[in-house]
Amino acid sequence: MLAELLVQAQQHHDQGATLHILESFTPKIKASLRQVPADHRDDLKQELYVKMIEVIQTFDSSELK
Repeated sequence: MLAELLVQAQQHHDQGATLHILESFTPKIKASLRQVPADHRDDLKQELYVKMIEVIQTFDSSELK
């Protein structure tokens, strides 16, 4: 499922697919952020999402097919 979304996000520039990938990781991100001081959580969450978007756009999906 995620592999298909990744291909859609990359090849078709599908923002919906990118959003779906990000949303699927949201519970893990929230759980991980609980380990960070509260005053740093929002900044770190934004950085994590930016990095995830970068990885989605640059990931080599040729081996997924």
